Amino acid sequence: MIKAGAILLLSSSMLLAQSAHFPHRLETQGGDARPPSTFVGQIMDSKCATVGSHDPTMKNLGAKDARECTLRCAKDGSFVLYNPENKMVYQLNDQEKPVRFAGQNVKISGSYEKASQTIVIVSIDAVNPESPKSVSAESFFN
Repeated sequence: MIKAGAILLLSSSMLLAQSAHFPHRLETQGGDARPPSTFVGQIMDSKCATVGSHDPTMKNLGAKDARECTLRCAKDGSFVLYNPENKMVYQLNDQEKPVRFAGQNVKISGSYEKASQTIVIVSIDAVNPESPKSVSAESFFN
């Protein structure tokens, strides 16, 4: 009788322990618990990124640098991340966060949606921080 009671108690404890961990297993398998990935490149406008350079457009616009070119061209297009190493252009889900990093090399933390080739931005940091001129998203889009 003591053996049966011990086995029942042990079985109940194991079942309780498994049920306590079960919801956690469902959460991590759902894909939402994936850690963010890191993407490195330059915040560019979609037009210049297709050729991988600001040079031709800067000459046509009379823009003084990559930042000015990106800000002017993105008004008619969108901000993207251009990786010069693999020549990939990544769409960015948020068009306000990249404004202050226009023309700069950055590191973006986020997730990648392969079907749309879009990075869902969690954060953006300058890779070689310069003191960027402050441009608010509000002033850019107006």
